[in-house]
Amino acid sequence: MVGLCFLLFALSTVSVADAISEPVDEYATASFRNGRLLVLECSPPGGDAAESFLKRYLSADADWKTYAGKGAVAIGFNTLSPAVQRRVLLAIFKEDFVDEQGWHHTVLYTGRDQETLWSLSEWLTGKGTNHDAIAQLNKLPAGNLQEAQAILFPRELLLEVMREPTVTPLAKDLQEAAEEPEEPEEVDLSKAAEELAYTRRGANRYAVYKLKRGEALYTAVVVRFTDYRENADILAACDTVQEESGIKDVHDMKPGTPIFIPVDMLSDRFKPEGTRERAAYEASIEEANRLRGQVTSKDLEGVVVILDPGHGGKDDGTNNVDGGFRLYEDELNYDIVCRVKKILETQTRAKVYVTMLDPDQGYNAQDIERFTADEDEKVLTTPNYWNGDAKVSANLRWYLANSIYRKEKKAGVDPRKIIFTSFHCDALFNGKLRGAMVYIPGAKYRKDRETGWPPGAYDKYAEFKEHPEAKSTAEERRRDEALSRNFAVTLLEQLGKAQIKRHSVGDPVRNVIRQSGGKEYVVAVLRNTEVPTKVLIECANLTNPTDCKWISQPWWRQRFAEAYVEALKAYYR
Repeated sequence: MVGLCFLLFALSTVSVADAISEPVDEYATASFRNGRLLVLECSPPGGDAAESFLKRYLSADADWKTYAGKGAVAIGFNTLSPAVQRRVLLAIFKEDFVDEQGWHHTVLYTGRDQETLWSLSEWLTGKGTNHDAIAQLNKLPAGNLQEAQAILFPRELLLEVMREPTVTPLAKDLQEAAEEPEEPEEVDLSKAAEELAYTRRGANRYAVYKLKRGEALYTAVVVRFTDYRENADILAACDTVQEESGIKDVHDMKPGTPIFIPVDMLSDRFKPEGTRERAAYEASIEEANRLRGQVTSKDLEGVVVILDPGHGGKDDGTNNVDGGFRLYEDELNYDIVCRVKKILETQTRAKVYVTMLDPDQGYNAQDIERFTADEDEKVLTTPNYWNGDAKVSANLRWYLANSIYRKEKKAGVDPRKIIFTSFHCDALFNGKLRGAMVYIPGAKYRKDRETGWPPGAYDKYAEFKEHPEAKSTAEERRRDEALSRNFAVTLLEQLGKAQIKRHSVGDPVRNVIRQSGGKEYVVAVLRNTEVPTKVLIECANLTNPTDCKWISQPWWRQRFAEAYVEALKAYYR
């Protein structure tokens, strides 16, 4: 029986030291180096078994005897059979997928291993000279490819073997489609925390992280260990970390390089033990554990659910209308909310409110893959507010939610049985990042009282007149964070069971958004909503083609809605 391949290199003409390596099967590994060199590494068995072993990988006209009896070997890409070439490409370029449009490629490797459009064109279409046509089709700027760039190689240019779809074709009958083709990654941030050491240099304190092979400052350090969200803030943090770590070239960082992260940039959970912020985070976890499971409900009897579809009207949020997609965040948010509403009202005893209405659509979900942006959505305040200003709209939503909360509480509903959820989609700059993320209200980032800005914009609305200010005590804010964290964790668990991707690079539950210059904030609909249990869900990242592929499908949005309802049931046991 053939043993597992140990990756030593017998061909002296092929150097793959420090190559990017990914398994192709049990016995062979694909290796990629310098943006141009692709090989298959394997250890052929001795004797008569070598012929059958090697012929499973080689093209029909390749001589298997060239590689027999040499221990470990590296087989050049052009010598492999077409089917194996395809498997090698899909192993190295993990974000790639093929559908009826063609091969969707995401640029993963820059710097020393810079991908080239010529090589990609040669591998996928058989002609490097097709790179000009590919560049024009995708409107690629001159120069090197950029990390997370999405490139479509159209079906008509692909080699025959590269045309076979890796995903179910996009069609309206996908309600019965198979499971998502990848297992959602589990987040193990406790292990990440153990990989940090702490030190001082002069008056400054740092967390020190040892870089692993293939890791970058953007994803492996800043996104993982901090609460920065916007690309400009993440890049600024990367610059700071690079300078503090004495790194001259971020594209030439060796495994084991110590990365110095200023402590004030870290998420609270990663601050050193004994700091006020770390203590507050741990106290929040303890409070969440104490409150977990105290309130139960059979079939969501007596539970009030307030659903908030993010954006709408003139504010369509983010969008992706390139690369074959036509996705608008506000339309996706609204569609998922419509599905949640229907499930709750037809399959449970929960009472449902929605903060917004599209008069033309009503609350009917749309079984479509490509959306049209409209501007007729309105917030259901008294009087209604047509969404002309994003900030005013956001503030009116928490005024409305607080009015509903007070009414239901006055009617005798346990405040812990009222839950507020705002649905959104992300637009993370780094297209490799994908999956659902949940925001909760960090207690220390909220105020005793706050009113909507700008002054005077809300005077005519009944919900404002009832209570112009959002008020909370320190004890209530700690309770809110704990309850919201419990629901967020439950929600992510249910999404995982439904095989919906969850954000796995950093913490998928965030209690604050940090910006450059020291600003920290919680979004208004969480900061000022008085409902104790409240979350904001970023369902998917619309800059990631895989996330876009799935969220464009009606069956996927239905599955997301079902997972949300299952989370409510699990939360209230």
